Amino acid sequence: MTKKLAVFVEGYTEQEFVIKLLTELAGNQGVLFEVYAQSAGRLSFVELRSNISPHIHVLVANCCTDGQVKTQIIDRYKNLKLAGYDLIVGLRDVYPFIHADIPQLESNLQIGLPVDTLPIHLHLAVMEIEAWFLEELTHFSRIDNNITVTELVANGFDPSQKRAHELPWPTDNLHKIYATAGLAYKKKKNQIARTVNALSYEELYVNTRQKSPSLEKFITSLEFGLFS
Repeated sequence: MTKKLAVFVEGYTEQEFVIKLLTELAGNQGVLFEVYAQSAGRLSFVELRSNISPHIHVLVANCCTDGQVKTQIIDRYKNLKLAGYDLIVGLRDVYPFIHADIPQLESNLQIGLPVDTLPIHLHLAVMEIEAWFLEELTHFSRIDNNITVTELVANGFDPSQKRAHELPWPTDNLHKIYATAGLAYKKKKNQIARTVNALSYEELYVNTRQKSPSLEKFITSLEFGLFS
């Protein structure tokens, strides 16, 4: 029986990361990704991406803004339930809000969501998904061999002293660290692909999730959707 999972994310970075992460988590089960993007309040089909003989069907909805993640879940809930989906997962960043806003953001997540047999797991990436990338320290040498811990510390992230989710704007730190090797991280598609492909998903799964409570919760939801 095919597992059916719907994941709603706020942007292209999250879309590509989720596709890569789910592919790695599913292993030889194979995944069919049905990708949508939001425009003018409506989700439009973009593409299918498929492994050989997929046993898992994942709808990935790029909502193109954090404010649309919850809205699109509510709007599509009934149809997803009728289509036999097993789980809906939502992911949005905290940024540009600040750490002090997190309790209120978390308390607002469940307000207005349908309560029925199809479960919904909504998550905040604290402070944004790039904090997860910063914590995956092994990826920096695959971006450029000249990026060492020295460059991380000089640009505001000392992994021996603090966690990346404590930074106010992790994307800025990531960009500054890459810039020491003459590179950039400005959320352009080629730059997103470079980072997403440089990440070690084994490292994320085994070690990085232990450093980031929001990543731990997100991966746990995906595991529930894939394997429960």
